[in-house]
Amino acid sequence: MQRKGSVINEICLLYDRLSDTEKLIADFVMAYQGEIPSLTTREIAARSQTSAATVSRFVRHLGYESFSELRSAMQHDNGTHDPDEVPRNVISLDAPRAAMETVLLAKNRELLDTLNLISDQDLTYAVRLIEEADSVVFGAVGNTIPAALSASFLIAQLGIRSHCAPTTEAMVLSSMSLTKRDVLVFMSKSGHSKRLNHMMDNAIDSQTPTIVITNVPDSPLARRATCVLQTATRDKMLNSDLPFSHNSMNFVIEVVFLLLCSDMPNFQAHAGLLWKSLGDDKGVSGEVFGATGGMR
Repeated sequence: MQRKGSVINEICLLYDRLSDTEKLIADFVMAYQGEIPSLTTREIAARSQTSAATVSRFVRHLGYESFSELRSAMQHDNGTHDPDEVPRNVISLDAPRAAMETVLLAKNRELLDTLNLISDQDLTYAVRLIEEADSVVFGAVGNTIPAALSASFLIAQLGIRSHCAPTTEAMVLSSMSLTKRDVLVFMSKSGHSKRLNHMMDNAIDSQTPTIVITNVPDSPLARRATCVLQTATRDKMLNSDLPFSHNSMNFVIEVVFLLLCSDMPNFQAHAGLLWKSLGDDKGVSGEVFGATGGMR
């Protein structure tokens, strides 16, 4: 069964698919999430300048059968998270400290949502797929490409053959030579890219396992994946116009990296070779890892 994130995460996930009037309610709920459990449908409608019917439609759009069910979910969210609300509209040079605190609180909640959305089984499965692959190929588009390049470099440090082309077009070409012994890792917040779905076609044709890291578990890309790791984002709370953050994706990649480190018997030997090659560039001369595997 697909895991459901917090109410705020679900709102951020569906925000672009809401009507203009539903977005007014979404903005109100995100701004006053601590008050929502104590308000009625009519009170929310009045304060968001909408109607009770629109509030009911908004609730159903989020996947809840009634406002009472949504209210219970928010009560649970407020009980398991820091009670402080994420303030809105304080991202300003007039208050830089407040801006930092706002972003910090939003990002903390984002990572907690991601933690709750990913099952132990899916995370372990993804690590095993990467660990056992002949090579790991990454796919991404737009401003997610730098995040994929970074992820590929991180995995390659472990001695795993890892590759991320610098453009999506080159990624599509690389997907045409995959085998069933490789693994293709997609990093796509929306999971709707046509070019990435062409890569998925190629992977399915070659019987290559695929891992999709995405915010949208019912997207075309995720529905055809071997393994899905769902991430959360609260971009919409901070800027409703442009997606900008790869915070939760980077969190997942770093967790996968550390799990691989803990499970690979030759990790420290390879790390020693890596530091011999890169140590001078990083201001560390000579051998870094000694015979016992510890740092000198």
